[in-house]
Amino acid sequence: MVAIMNNEFFEKSKKFYEDGDLSNALDYYEKALSNIDISKEKSVYIQFLEMILNYCKENDLVELQAIALRSLGRTHSIFKNYVESLNYHRESLKIQRKLGRKNDVAEGLLYLAEDLEVSGNYEECIKVFKSASEIFRELGKLRICKEIEKEVSRLNEFSKQIVEDEYLMSKFHVDKF
Repeated sequence: MVAIMNNEFFEKSKKFYEDGDLSNALDYYEKALSNIDISKEKSVYIQFLEMILNYCKENDLVELQAIALRSLGRTHSIFKNYVESLNYHRESLKIQRKLGRKNDVAEGLLYLAEDLEVSGNYEECIKVFKSASEIFRELGKLRICKEIEKEVSRLNEFSKQIVEDEYLMSKFHVDKF
């Protein structure tokens, strides 16, 4: 059932793109992302988003360009291409900040933080989570702030444990490999 829904959203997204309705194309792609079929070749999704991104750049559709970049970041993340994902998320955030879209910036920061965590960059991940929390607090979204606080606490504890483990390994001359 999930694959069918995903395929339906993705097909609708492609149809909206063909009809020139990029906003709905990206909205439906976002819905498809939640259930993306990782058994499919990732290039199908990446090529589709790159077409949208190029169209946005050529036609100076800056807001949609930022959404397309974020979608590219999320897609790369799903396929475990974290370096590409981080780059697309950062590029999207630059645009969102220029546009003053606080909610989009905060959401983009959450996606960036998730990829930073997976890549093992816990210090930067925590900073990014805290930045997102500040923006959500300004927007009055306190429930999301509480969830972020839990994540930051978990990451701080995890980072502390890693430092302790590395200290013990070096103290007793234990190789990591």
